[in-house]
Amino acid sequence: MWWLWVACASDPAVPTAGLDDDGVESTVVHEYPAPYRDRGGDVVLIVLDTLRADRLSQWGYALDTSPGLAKLAAQSVRFSQAWAPAPWTVPSTTSILTGQHPLRHQLRRPGDVLPEAVVTLPEHLRDAGWRTAAWSYNVSIAPKHRHDQGFDAFTSNTGKVLGYPHAGRMTTAAGAWLVGSPTPSFLYLQPMNCHGPYKVPKAHRDALLGQAPTEGFAYYKGPMQRILKGGRLAARDKVTDLYLQSLREQYDTAVRYETDRIGELVDALDAAGRLDGALVIVTADHGEELFEHGGFSHGYSLHREVLHVPLLVKFPGQTEAWVVDEPVSTVDVTPTVLDVLGLPVPTGDGRSLRPYATAGATLPLRPLLFDVFWPKRIVAQAVLVGTEKYVHINHDYQGREDLEELYDLAADPAELDDVSGVRQTRLFELRTLTEALAAELTGTAAPENVLTDMDRSQLEALGYLE
Repeated sequence: MWWLWVACASDPAVPTAGLDDDGVESTVVHEYPAPYRDRGGDVVLIVLDTLRADRLSQWGYALDTSPGLAKLAAQSVRFSQAWAPAPWTVPSTTSILTGQHPLRHQLRRPGDVLPEAVVTLPEHLRDAGWRTAAWSYNVSIAPKHRHDQGFDAFTSNTGKVLGYPHAGRMTTAAGAWLVGSPTPSFLYLQPMNCHGPYKVPKAHRDALLGQAPTEGFAYYKGPMQRILKGGRLAARDKVTDLYLQSLREQYDTAVRYETDRIGELVDALDAAGRLDGALVIVTADHGEELFEHGGFSHGYSLHREVLHVPLLVKFPGQTEAWVVDEPVSTVDVTPTVLDVLGLPVPTGDGRSLRPYATAGATLPLRPLLFDVFWPKRIVAQAVLVGTEKYVHINHDYQGREDLEELYDLAADPAELDDVSGVRQTRLFELRTLTEALAAELTGTAAPENVLTDMDRSQLEALGYLE
């Protein structure tokens, strides 16, 4: 049995914070006959929408964008080379929640619906006795798309797609829910402030840079729209330094605001005695282009800036920090959670990162496959093997077709020097590997799609549709 319930401050089960913005929430509540399990710890999984790793202080960024993560990072494993399997939300978040690669679960388009047959992480935990709740302010990760499978309560943004509620509202409500819930509980959060238009409440806009947007700047309008939607590449020459400075300052300020809110949540859990024994994971679904390769937003390329994401894992009882430099994938999140909790880990495309709970541990190197299927924007695949990255672009918004690129990330981490012309043998080897991995992973059933005309209008505002 289930029903739709609009969240209100008077309901103790799923509290909300003050309505300090124009966002609108609704909560779907389910009743499941799951047994209460009086063992195991809490799990907190935070997916910071559109947060690239290299804009965080913990990843070496020069600005102090993420002091809010310092406390958690001081008792976590920091995976310096964590990668998302796709450069936008629907495929990558679904992979986090299922342990399946996008080519396997096949949610690769806006509006795709998660098949009921796919068992998600919250379903595994709910069936084992965990109480489960989620807050997602991304309209593509919502009950309409069946991402609420396995959650006792799922709070989502039902207002304007660009008018998402602020992260502080989410973390306040979610923290109260977890502190008031029995152990064990599973909390999932996906805030949106780092996603364009990089909204930050007025009271927090001077927390980092204090710069007002450049006159005339608007997310996904002006040169951004002309280049990405119109394919007018000559408009790149008219993108000014002042425009880019404003873009990057707004992004960094949003990063600071959002990570400060995560820090407050961590403090609240610690004060309630719920932090030490919890498994806490902070990551992102993808990153963001800030004109490094002449582009903006995300979902338009397979470059590092949209695939390299943060990953912090605080294992239960962990009190020290260490760094893992081996490449890992966010597809590894679900098997890691299940393994740490001692639950059965189904066969999937990810692998458990539990061995890294011991400092100095290593796992065998494996290739990581990336995929984007957006026919009017880009269709491409890539593979990362160690520090070598091969990219094959079937076609993209720039008018390029059947293009191959090869990057040596050890010498060229920004992916600015294509060495495919001088490494033909390696190019062939990685092309063959990419084709083999894709053939092995590709599922056969196309998911249901529920994209309506209203959805299209909203997603066009985000730059998600042409």
